[in-house]
Amino acid sequence: MTQMFVTLAICATLLFVCPTISNAENIKTPLFVFGDSLYDIGMSFYSDVEGAGAKHWPYGEHYFNIPVGRYSDGLVIPDFIAKFADLDPLQPYLVPRINSYANGINFASSNACVLTETCVEAINLKMQLHYFVQMVQNLTQQVGKSEANRHLSKAVYLFNIGADDYVTLFQTTLKKRPLSFYDKNLYMKQILGNLTVHIKTIYNQGGRKFAFQNVGPIGCMPSVKYTLDFNGTCAQEPQELARMHNAAFSAVAKRLLSELPGFKYSIYDFYVALHQRVLYGNTYGFKESEIACCGSGAFNGDYSCQMEDRTFSLCNSLNDYLWFDARHPTHKANHQFAKEFWSGGPDVVAPYNLHNLFAMP
Repeated sequence: MTQMFVTLAICATLLFVCPTISNAENIKTPLFVFGDSLYDIGMSFYSDVEGAGAKHWPYGEHYFNIPVGRYSDGLVIPDFIAKFADLDPLQPYLVPRINSYANGINFASSNACVLTETCVEAINLKMQLHYFVQMVQNLTQQVGKSEANRHLSKAVYLFNIGADDYVTLFQTTLKKRPLSFYDKNLYMKQILGNLTVHIKTIYNQGGRKFAFQNVGPIGCMPSVKYTLDFNGTCAQEPQELARMHNAAFSAVAKRLLSELPGFKYSIYDFYVALHQRVLYGNTYGFKESEIACCGSGAFNGDYSCQMEDRTFSLCNSLNDYLWFDARHPTHKANHQFAKEFWSGGPDVVAPYNLHNLFAMP
């Protein structure tokens, strides 16, 4: 990669604001983002993980005209949330020479899991929290302890994590043998236990306002159906895992509400939002809601998109498609999800939508 391309990629990662560093006094509510490839805005692009990052065409081709590390043809959900919150575009934590965290930062990275042993080579959630604590130390040095505490308590902490833990489980286990309820429940408890520890780490650093996108309908993903050789709309066992997790996590959030003074949270029902679009795509403006725009194999579910040594197909009309590649939605779909998360009613996001959560002291 030439130096010129690196410069262009960094500028594009910042949504063509290169660079814009806000002063703390101009910030409304900062946004800190954690998660996997659905929220990755270039973290893995700048990592040393081999094969990580959406580094090649056609990623980014609809919005940026070059790949900028987002697993989409354009923006992802945190990009839109930052826009709605009237924040400057977020930066991935690993972008070189960041000199201010007043606006927030994005730690999300592709293939991230809650359980470190599940996604060993990825920037998993534990590593993202390590980076966060590191950032808090830098922020404190920059602005002083009192101002850093004010900044951290005012911020919103946005999460999308867990799907890769379950996808990895059934990719390695489900094809060999059925999973018992005990297997599923034990695995889910391990995920929720680790996730709770990480939430409390942020809380102990001063975080009070948390927003969670729950695990989507992973059985509907083109990649999952391709892997399981499933010919229907959504594979039921992965769906069951996602529903189990979401119900249990909702109970965890309610428990934290009673345990942690000042803790506030919002959960966006991404499972229902995406599932509805898979089932009734035309209602939401998608002519194709099962086959990915880019890829190969059944449902274009083989991960061949962007691989330079593989052949893949690419659709002609992006606006017709719900899925851009084997597991990631299009720019158009991400915009719809972000709008629901930001201003939706209690049927899709509760107990508060993000607009209300951002406005809370």
